Amino acid sequence: MRRARLTPFATLLSFAFLTACTAMEQKDAFLDSLPRPVENVIFRDDFDNGLAQWNQTSGTWLTSTPAMNGLALQAPSSATAATFNISTAATLDLTGKTGCVLEYDTQFLLKGEVGVSANVQFGSTVVGTFKDTSGASDISSATSFVRRKALLPANGTGRISFVSSVTNNTTGFADWRIDNVVVRCNDKASTSTTVLDDNFNVSAANWSLNSLWTFNATAGFGGTGGLVTIGGGGNAYTGTSNATYVPSISLSGRFGCELQMFYNHSNSAAENCLAINWNSNRIWAHCGTGTAGTLRLLLTANEDTTANTLQFRCIDANGALGGNNTCTVDQLTLTCQQ
Repeated sequence: MRRARLTPFATLLSFAFLTACTAMEQKDAFLDSLPRPVENVIFRDDFDNGLAQWNQTSGTWLTSTPAMNGLALQAPSSATAATFNISTAATLDLTGKTGCVLEYDTQFLLKGEVGVSANVQFGSTVVGTFKDTSGASDISSATSFVRRKALLPANGTGRISFVSSVTNNTTGFADWRIDNVVVRCNDKASTSTTVLDDNFNVSAANWSLNSLWTFNATAGFGGTGGLVTIGGGGNAYTGTSNATYVPSISLSGRFGCELQMFYNHSNSAAENCLAINWNSNRIWAHCGTGTAGTLRLLLTANEDTTANTLQFRCIDANGALGGNNTCTVDQLTLTCQQ
């Protein structure tokens, strides 16, 4: 029986195939030799097996439903004012690690009374704020669990803590549930992005100014430009002046969003306030004694939303009685990770 001979074309095709296979094998071997970041899970708990991985510093935290799946951590309630804290039993050491993040699912209804709050901490650093204690509007996830994420301090060491405060169990409660907590490092790299930056040095072109608000070239921080209410106080004015940021603010696909600003609140009556409204909710306020300072406020409850509004409110509720309320805002920034 005669052996079939390969035609020149078949020989060439066979050689090309063998060459291609050899090149692919060499490429795969090279890629396999490269160092690859390994996702490093530092901590994980879905609460389905109780709270063995946690220390209850104050209050009686429970595992219950509803949950994202199985059981979720539930914050305590109280008939009187109280603060509750639960922390990981183990200290998490991130020394030498990069790209460390905290992720969790959460559902919340935080009542709009001053004194109600909900925060997430790594050690003593606040890495998530769902409601500031000065806020006076209900903050809610609308009966749904949402995923939240926070970038943790590089080379940090500390415990993850969930901290809530309430004033009562009817109008001042914090119904807060947490599920599927994960801390991991070597996460996909995120970058800091500036969503809003207004130092008011030139104008207030992006703002709609109502009543007493105006741009002033010397009223801001260090004698630079700023937003200020002028003409109120005494018996001259009683009411609320609004400064509204005109462009819509998108936090879609963003996390770790932090609002910072310089403020000055000159006031002589307890009823008078400088307040921040986000999507018509009062999320922060300074009332009573006048003071100047720098505010850092995390917008965790509103992250990953597409259209948001920002408004400053200077509230002079005591003008007819001789009160005096002057509000100043400057050096405003909003930054996020994405």
